Amino acid sequence: MTQKGAEPGTQFGALVRGYRRKAGLTQQKLAAKAGLSIAALRDIEQSRRRRPRLKSVIALANALGLDSERVAAMVDAGRNLPLPQIPRQAGFVRNAGPMDTGLGLRLAILGPLEARRDGRPLPLGPPTRRAVLALLSMNPGALVRRETIIDLLWGDDPPRTAMDLVQAHVSRLRKALEPPEALAASDGSGEVISSVRGAYRLRVSIEQVDLLLFMDLAARATAAQASGDAVYAYQLYEDAAQLWRGDPLADVDLLSGHPRIILLRYQLTSVLLRYAELACALGQHRRVLPLLQALAVAEPLNESIHARLMIALAGTGQQAASIGIYEDLRARLDRELGLYPSGELAEAHLRVLRQDIRAEGYGRPPDRASPAPLGQAPPRQLPPAPRHFIGRHEEIDTLYGLLDRNSADTTRVAAALTGRAGIGKTALAIYWAHQVADRFPDGQLYVNLHGASPSGALVAPSEAVSGFLIALGLPIARLPASAAARAALYRSLLADRRMLVVLDNARDVEHVQSLLPESPGCFALITSRNQLAGLLATGDMCLLPLNVLTERESRELLISCLGAERATAESAAVSELIVQCAGLPLTLCDVAADAAARPGLSLAALVDDDGQRDWLEAWINALQPWNQR
Repeated sequence: MTQKGAEPGTQFGALVRGYRRKAGLTQQKLAAKAGLSIAALRDIEQSRRRRPRLKSVIALANALGLDSERVAAMVDAGRNLPLPQIPRQAGFVRNAGPMDTGLGLRLAILGPLEARRDGRPLPLGPPTRRAVLALLSMNPGALVRRETIIDLLWGDDPPRTAMDLVQAHVSRLRKALEPPEALAASDGSGEVISSVRGAYRLRVSIEQVDLLLFMDLAARATAAQASGDAVYAYQLYEDAAQLWRGDPLADVDLLSGHPRIILLRYQLTSVLLRYAELACALGQHRRVLPLLQALAVAEPLNESIHARLMIALAGTGQQAASIGIYEDLRARLDRELGLYPSGELAEAHLRVLRQDIRAEGYGRPPDRASPAPLGQAPPRQLPPAPRHFIGRHEEIDTLYGLLDRNSADTTRVAAALTGRAGIGKTALAIYWAHQVADRFPDGQLYVNLHGASPSGALVAPSEAVSGFLIALGLPIARLPASAAARAALYRSLLADRRMLVVLDNARDVEHVQSLLPESPGCFALITSRNQLAGLLATGDMCLLPLNVLTERESRELLISCLGAERATAESAAVSELIVQCAGLPLTLCDVAADAAARPGLSLAALVDDDGQRDWLEAWINALQPWNQR
């Protein structure tokens, strides 16, 4: 554990510097991989930034390729990270926990520590004993060693009787938590806390601990959303959000800044962002607006939160306030980090300018429609095809060749589109998938894995598999309990079927391994910023790295977006925009959208706009070359 009284910024900076040198990376290379400015990384390594943001900690850990143990060490070193306060208003987080009703034991850690049996509060004893229960509750079902508990309670200076004191705490907790009939059992079958070779395990079910219930609701919501049942997913997300009553274990001082609590907060933010995004898509902007405003105050530089806040404000008719959010954050990012807004924030800004945000229906939760009978229609999960698509003829020909081989071969055939951010991987994948959809009569599955998302919205393989199973007709209640069993069932259901599986925005090989169909009649198409060279060992896999568009293709794309008349009238300005956008399709489309939002402004004025030029330069620099993993 981090020593008490140590400066977190100093330890964190030393860790980053040590890991970077061990990896043989320069500051410039590490900053590029983590999506930080060099100045920000220097401040971290030289301990000038005492409170690194959790987003930066996770980005650096991923860029350095650290395992979970080392990630936890980095988070622990930055243990004074600010934790956002969860709002209690508007019905998002109720003041009462999940143990107010129901029989049996109920434990709540998503807020102050509480324990109840049959609705009645249980006495938990002094702070040290409460800390022991809290530590076990953060890891339900997992073994927690006595040494870990001793380290938590006394740090580097434990008393000689520490082992006996821990055993006494556990014994008294058993008496407090377990009913008399369980205490009387001689075989230990009714023990809530069991002892296993110098370690302890909290034996509880999902319904007994709010943390487990939250994780289950979030996973089911993700699966329901992936299957197309957006309203049910919305209700599940809302139920999950309401379990949070404040900072996890806020009244257990010994766990203040513990890595597990910080990561819990990170998980919460991720789930709340998914909930807010879905709520806004359903027109429920007012319902999540207080939540997003509170999160934005707590994390003033989190671009994902602010992007969703902009959408929610615009959806309630507050366009001016929404644009003000963008301008304020843009100024803060420039002043404090030397960064320009990300693509996610810029896209939200353009949506507000275009006024294409759904506004009807807010203020009233949607009613869940009756689900369609299972098995009647194959899943059709592909997102809409891109409106403007140019080029990629060689890659498309290669994909068609692979598809023809897939039809005649007895082995699995798949393809991965790789390349830097903004290169157009997703656009190509979705465009081609729509072209060949009729060749997969059993349906098309799609999931955005968010592998390159800095917001923590990463979709785990088990969540994606759950969504696919539901899309294939399996009721949520019948999903297998273990991830391995779900993956096996997924492969079984795809056997002897002809299905297209699009795995968008994968992080690495492990991220998609369990999602690849084994059936030769299925075709998997993957997109990733990483090379995914390890996939070559998994079967007949083709890697297709994408390059930037040519000058001619860039011009065709701008003409398609702007219209031939406007583009022809200002041909010289179009040429300059092509140079500024460096052949990146995403940047070209963003510039065209900006121009379309300001029809009264000439393209030449757009080119000469210093702010626009600076934004484009920073945007191109931010779309770093893809990782070489």
